[in-house]
Amino acid sequence: MAKIFITSYLAGTQQKLLEFMSKTDNVQDQILFITTAANVESYTKYMADGIKMLQNLGYKLDFLDIAAKNELTCYQKIEAAKIICVAGGNTFYLLQAIKQKSLLTLLRHKILKDCLYIGESAGGIILSKNIRYCETMDDKSLAPDLENDASLNVIDFFPLPHYIEKPFIEPVKEIFEVYKCQINLVPIDNKQVITILNDDIKIY
Repeated sequence: MAKIFITSYLAGTQQKLLEFMSKTDNVQDQILFITTAANVESYTKYMADGIKMLQNLGYKLDFLDIAAKNELTCYQKIEAAKIICVAGGNTFYLLQAIKQKSLLTLLRHKILKDCLYIGESAGGIILSKNIRYCETMDDKSLAPDLENDASLNVIDFFPLPHYIEKPFIEPVKEIFEVYKCQINLVPIDNKQVITILNDDIKIY
């Protein structure tokens, strides 16, 4: 069964992550930490904060940049992982890298059946069926080889991270107004999370 933790800002939700982990049967201390979405971001302190937080909690991180590694290396690391954490950044760039390395099916299977998944911002958005809705927030031109916006289709809703949080106040407001009657948007600010455990979905 899926064990999913979605956050806008990982370092800002430490206590909620601890609570979530305590409810799972996880005994692993190693996390496959996927950094790819941050490759095209000028500001990446949020990722450094998340890394420091996880390390302070005692987790050992195995870093993976899908865009930089070959398909076999990516496949083997994801296949072996029991906890996967996908850091935030540009969602379109992240999805492009996943598709270029033919990892969509493997990731979907792992998240649904075989691992605990932590998704920060872009890492949460890619769980939805299609990421087109976040184009106002993320620059799609940074993923010129992305042929379509179809994503992992793990969840039946659409996370909207950084809700009314600087510097995303205007983009998220626009997304909400445009899509609120079209898709099932679930806005969360930088201190809220969405958790899925044994088909039980909580937003808090």
